[in-house]
Amino acid sequence: MANMVVRDMQADDEYFVATCSHIHDSNEIDACARERRRQFELMRAQGALFKVATAGGKHAGFAYGVPIEHSSWGPLGQSLMVIPCLYVLQDSTSQGAGKALLASIEQEAQAARFQGTVVVAYRDIPGAEWFMPASFFKLLGYTPVGDRGRETLLWKPFSPEAVPPHFLQPHFVFEPIDGVVVVDLFWNVFCLTSVMEAHRVRAVCAEFEDQVVLREFQAEDRDVLLQHQIARGIYINGKEIGWGYEAPRDGIRQAIEQALAAIDH
Repeated sequence: MANMVVRDMQADDEYFVATCSHIHDSNEIDACARERRRQFELMRAQGALFKVATAGGKHAGFAYGVPIEHSSWGPLGQSLMVIPCLYVLQDSTSQGAGKALLASIEQEAQAARFQGTVVVAYRDIPGAEWFMPASFFKLLGYTPVGDRGRETLLWKPFSPEAVPPHFLQPHFVFEPIDGVVVVDLFWNVFCLTSVMEAHRVRAVCAEFEDQVVLREFQAEDRDVLLQHQIARGIYINGKEIGWGYEAPRDGIRQAIEQALAAIDH
């Protein structure tokens, strides 16, 4: 087994992390990764952690730690460190990379006097059982705080004074505009697929010119996140659309066309 090392993200790691390991996959991913790399600098200034695991000198995975007061992905709480994403390459699983990444963030969070670490993990996602599984975090001492659908909110408190976090509670109220289709885009720069969606939504909406009004709500704006409590979502005339992965251009286009047809009738 290759020697596993966890370190702070270095300049040579940024492309790997910003593309979520999809290096040289597409121009679209590269463009979105450049946007994320600029956001990384802002996150660092807010106290975020960026950890990278290597095995035998090759990238094995990465993880983030974000102060909950600055987490655009949620959840909500205080004096806690959120781990919004921990990813290990398939050929590096079962080598201890995930455990080592998690331990590194926990150690730094404790040293910085955070009162605990928090994660939103998942259960039984078809085709994506590998992504942030709740069972993994439970094995490493995390306790469930709440469940919602396939999501589980877990935490590991370090202090008896720690207050449990809670899920974002979406409360979006659609405001129609007569004679046009309104697209309300909620997105964040933290998640690569959310950035990809934002680019695609903008491009497709532009095809319809003045028939479509696009309104954007970016979760990195704390006031926006707290008002609507939606980190990611696409609403067309108030109806949410989604595929379980980044929205395809054809799907966005079809949903807008259907909304336009409903206006005509």
